[in-house]
Amino acid sequence: MLRSVVRLTPTFIIPIFKNRNENDYVSNSTQPVVSKTGWERVKKMYSRDEFEVISVELNSVVQASLAGAFIGACMGGFVSSRQAYLYFIENNQATIFKSTMEAKKKLQDKVTIGFAHGAVRWGWRLSLFTGMFSLIATTISVYRDDTSLTQFITAGALTGGIYKLHLGTAATFVGAGLGAALSAVFGGAILGVLYLSGFSMQDIRQSLYRIKLAREDQYNQVLENAATIKNDELTKHHDKLVQEKGQITVENIE
Repeated sequence: MLRSVVRLTPTFIIPIFKNRNENDYVSNSTQPVVSKTGWERVKKMYSRDEFEVISVELNSVVQASLAGAFIGACMGGFVSSRQAYLYFIENNQATIFKSTMEAKKKLQDKVTIGFAHGAVRWGWRLSLFTGMFSLIATTISVYRDDTSLTQFITAGALTGGIYKLHLGTAATFVGAGLGAALSAVFGGAILGVLYLSGFSMQDIRQSLYRIKLAREDQYNQVLENAATIKNDELTKHHDKLVQEKGQITVENIE
């Protein structure tokens, strides 16, 4: 158990105010090949490798979208369930119920439905906003082969403008300006943390990608150990004989 936790724990938490250890990254499969031009790097970002696996950059975008969906679902669900609870209490003061259990059941139904509505309403919106912002910022970073405040401001302006596009021209410009301002603040904070820790955004993407690979490896190991066909007594005896006597090809059989 402890070994699994250690394998899934990010390695970029420890070094502060100094450069990371050169031995922190030993996986050759996750190291990107630096292309010559910006468009080649962007094309590589949106391409799959020989194993049909998405790139490290797109993996970080997907994780950001899922994190946004989870946070949005929790926030929207808690707020909506609280509103449903208060609305039920305020509007059923004079309602006659057959029993206390019936009243609690109807209250629980209203709270559950309110939580589901709030989770869906806020989950997909925050997921879309976070995914769009992360995709634009990551694309600009890959094209420029650098991480700067410009990519955050541009991504925030485009995301805010597109998000409010259906409300008209005025709302679009307001959304773009607000998105650019907030992105400048949070982008500056992110760059400050990266500077103090001695890391880059690519290092963090590599760490997140390795966590994904470790999680998939743990999952495959659990499936392998749980497979009764591959781990029955006959198969184990056969594997033991193969290890003792070695494998024999068809051509060597007399």
